[in-house]
Amino acid sequence: MEDKFLIESLNSLLKDDLFKILAKFNIKIAKSTVKGKIIEKIIEVYENNSNTFLEIFSKDTITLLSQFDENKTQISEEEFAEYEEFLLPLQSFGFVSKNMIKEKGNNHYDISTWFIKSINSLSQNEENEKLIDYYQELEMLILGMIRFYGVIDENSLIELLKPTFNDITLEKIHNFIDSRWILNVFISKLEDSGSKTIYLVADSVSEPVDILHETIKFEGLNYKVLTNDEYKNYWNYFFIEKTQEVADLIALFMSHKLQGPQIGFEITTIIDRLKNNMSIEQIVEDVKTRIKFENSNSESVFIALVTKISKSLPLWTLKGHTYAEVFGENQPPRTVTKIGRNENCPCGSGKKYKKCCGK
Repeated sequence: MEDKFLIESLNSLLKDDLFKILAKFNIKIAKSTVKGKIIEKIIEVYENNSNTFLEIFSKDTITLLSQFDENKTQISEEEFAEYEEFLLPLQSFGFVSKNMIKEKGNNHYDISTWFIKSINSLSQNEENEKLIDYYQELEMLILGMIRFYGVIDENSLIELLKPTFNDITLEKIHNFIDSRWILNVFISKLEDSGSKTIYLVADSVSEPVDILHETIKFEGLNYKVLTNDEYKNYWNYFFIEKTQEVADLIALFMSHKLQGPQIGFEITTIIDRLKNNMSIEQIVEDVKTRIKFENSNSESVFIALVTKISKSLPLWTLKGHTYAEVFGENQPPRTVTKIGRNENCPCGSGKKYKKCCGK
């Protein structure tokens, strides 16, 4: 590694940022330590823990970077735009400064090629290849599971992971989520103030507390268990089950002259809102602000299709089960009432919702 490039990036960071970097490696150092000494410590830590990169980045990122031609003397505008995405994690972990990412000249090329060489030397090793595959499998299952369930407590997640990763622990899960770039971005954490249980929340959940309160009503309902391949489908944010109702909805939108991207947006939005407990009436009114149905029959067909989808969709409030699986095919979709901030908390504490679970 050419230290001058790393030192240049570290020098541009504030002292507090440098302490945060060391904290990621569980290294404690006195706050009175001068900035230069902190930088030396970070370089030493990186050299001793270079495999950290394998834990931070997804396999596709490492594969793409390893194919880069390091003999090039210049990075094109197209490559820069693509490359910038992979340098952002480095910036967040303090290895590349903001100024370097913005600059499209020599500084950017130098730090980029240094990074590529580091990734290449790490990935071209049989043991590390196994480690890369292990981390990728863990990433896809964690993100896929959390996106499938929407909100899940840490203990339930670990039980779902144990058949594949028998050495997994709560500490390992949390450390991996904190360090893995994609998980750090797309998963948030929510702590129950009473039990201190940590709940893991998917990026598309708008009101996790509301989802949790709904799941409490189905305390005896176990999480629906999928195969690993099925969970991995949900690793992709835009994954949609290709049911007949979805196919019919696509055909309806196409008959109203909608194009592919808009159809994708509308269907993804409808499914997202159903999972977030928005009522069918609200969804219909929202769609009508963007789409003018040709006649009342088209609108009726649309409502019927959304209603069918709502019954066959794995729901977060039902721990991944569909409405039809829990309540039967013939029951109408249940309307969920939002809890007012000044209403009594449904947990039974006697406190107002805003001062209890709604904090």
